Amino acid sequence: MVVATDRRLYVSTDKGLFQARSNGRGYEAQPLAFDRYAPMRWPVVVDCDNPRRLYAGTSKGGMFRSDNAAQSWREINQGIIYKEIWSLVQHPRTGELYVGTGPASVFKSLDRGESWIDSEQFRTMPESIDWTFPPAPHIAHVKGLALCASDPHVVFGALEEGWLVRSRDGGATWETLKNGTEFDSHYVAIVPDNPTVILATSGDGFYRSTDGGDSFVRCTKGLDRSYFAQPVVHPARSNVIFTAASAVPPPGWRRPEGADAGFYRSEDQGLTWSRLTGGLPDHITAAPRSTAGDPESPDVFIVGMTDGTVWITEDGGESFERALSGLPPVTAVSVAYA
Repeated sequence: MVVATDRRLYVSTDKGLFQARSNGRGYEAQPLAFDRYAPMRWPVVVDCDNPRRLYAGTSKGGMFRSDNAAQSWREINQGIIYKEIWSLVQHPRTGELYVGTGPASVFKSLDRGESWIDSEQFRTMPESIDWTFPPAPHIAHVKGLALCASDPHVVFGALEEGWLVRSRDGGATWETLKNGTEFDSHYVAIVPDNPTVILATSGDGFYRSTDGGDSFVRCTKGLDRSYFAQPVVHPARSNVIFTAASAVPPPGWRRPEGADAGFYRSEDQGLTWSRLTGGLPDHITAAPRSTAGDPESPDVFIVGMTDGTVWITEDGGESFERALSGLPPVTAVSVAYA
């Protein structure tokens, strides 16, 4: 594998955060931080204005920030009342940060995480009485968040379990989106140059909206799996979307045949899909829990797996290589160049 020598991967796992550096031929991973706050569930966010500033959410210690490219971290939880972080995003223009937590809540920061504003109305939506999660104690969480690049007031969230939600005023008020969506929502993405197109994944399919989230249609053509990871929009060609999925939800991953996963690419913004097989095993028993792209290398698509492997394509999905193995179960991957 020939890779950019200055690329770093921040790999979130069930046992903390790892950093993988490129040596020009592959990657070498070392444990970095947060083993006592594991598992981690969301990618590290690289600040939009300072590539040495990083934000990390943990499941037991809340939010942390590094100002020196992960050499050291400090806690940034002022205003966050729930420290089980499930999702974390930053607006590319304003720098505003949003975190989604368990129990299901959203918090916003205007000052790079120094303080957080509680979106209190989020928890009072009428549908909140129905929110749940299969394992005891059945408390829902905000598994995914997405921000509109052209309008920082527009925020989408995905509740596991509790449908999709949307804010049009920067998180002050929220509404539930139930027209064509799944109760068990996982992730959501907004096509940057066509923000009326919203892509959403769930425990039972891939969904697409062309009216800004007012209604969704399930996409099935070319998709033969149903339990989806995050959709990734190609940074240079927004008609191209990547994702990965398992054939069955988590309890089924313990079957002899495992998750029976597949990697997919769409060239029409999610309407139809093709299975990606180049360089991959004929049968993928591990489950894909994380997907990522690389803004500096648009044809890169990265998938993190439950067996501690990370797969990367550098050519838009034509061929994959195993970049990392032997890690704890991977929950998230992000790319940095600082």
